[in-house]
Amino acid sequence: MLTQDDLAAGVAQGIITDTQAAALGVLAADRARARAAELGDEERFRFMRGFNDFFFASGVLLFGFGTKFFAGPTPIGNLIAAAMMWALAELLVAHMRLVLPGILLALLFVTFVYVAVPVDWVDPAAIAQPRRPGLGYYLGGGVWFAAPAVTAVKGLVAAAAALLFYARFRLPFALLLVAGSLVLTVRMATQRLLPDAPEAAQAAVLLLCGLTVFATAMTFDVSDRERVTRQADCAFWLHLLAAPLIVHSLIALTTPNAFQVTGRSAATIIAVVAVLTLVAVAIDRRALLVSTLTYLGVAISYALEAASVDQAVIFSGTLLVLGATVLALGVGWLPLRRRLIPLLSPDIAKHLPPVVPAA
Repeated sequence: MLTQDDLAAGVAQGIITDTQAAALGVLAADRARARAAELGDEERFRFMRGFNDFFFASGVLLFGFGTKFFAGPTPIGNLIAAAMMWALAELLVAHMRLVLPGILLALLFVTFVYVAVPVDWVDPAAIAQPRRPGLGYYLGGGVWFAAPAVTAVKGLVAAAAALLFYARFRLPFALLLVAGSLVLTVRMATQRLLPDAPEAAQAAVLLLCGLTVFATAMTFDVSDRERVTRQADCAFWLHLLAAPLIVHSLIALTTPNAFQVTGRSAATIIAVVAVLTLVAVAIDRRALLVSTLTYLGVAISYALEAASVDQAVIFSGTLLVLGATVLALGVGWLPLRRRLIPLLSPDIAKHLPPVVPAA
């Protein structure tokens, strides 16, 4: 596949003219959009290009865990480890353009920065009491959990680190770390300011966070309806975070206890799943549905309990029905979109991924 660099090289060598290069670039973009429209029911994202990515990713994991052991819980050790992850990213992400190793390096870098923030620097009275020194301690167990205010500050610093990583390497996954760290900060700040708030209020805060992340993801999706650029990858990772936040908080707000099912709560779960299914099909993002599977399984098992008291039958039947539902949605995804999109307002539909008419 010809790239812009190839076209520029062709112009430099006198093989084609500037006008021809521009025309070929427009043609390539049009064909890429056409291919994306034909495959619009496939939620693609750039994860790895070959086994070489997996090979390097294995090395990053081994190196990262080994580094964390020697870094220990000390701020200076974790800052040095973070600098080492950044240096590796310069080689593997900026130079070699490896995606999967880049994801791991981003995660390790932000983790090291998070642990490096000294607890006593934020709040001397909230120093976490580490357990007996051991592997968990040296992996950061002694500094992960502290007072909400401390965790909120550490989350804010981690978000800044993730944003810096994204600004340098343009790795879409880093936006998930930015958003996730900010959600942690908001959650801990709420707990600090409203320590006696009921669970419903906490769920409402998480729902607001999820909707905010979802709206941010949609801005990326709207800017690339055909999903042929990095914008679609950014949206994918943000949807992956927004989905569980929305699903879990909605279920928490609408059912007293999702795992102590009554007929009413089962009906509520199914109604929530049905609405989210329509949203997922409309925006062509399956992450929303993946996050509902646990709760949908709970509702299915409740229905099966009326027909059988054998726990093995209930468990296996739940898996069977749940798997059949997922497969049916997968097969019928594109036909569903063909029927749903025309029902939406044109002002909304024009911002959603295009759907190819049936042949």
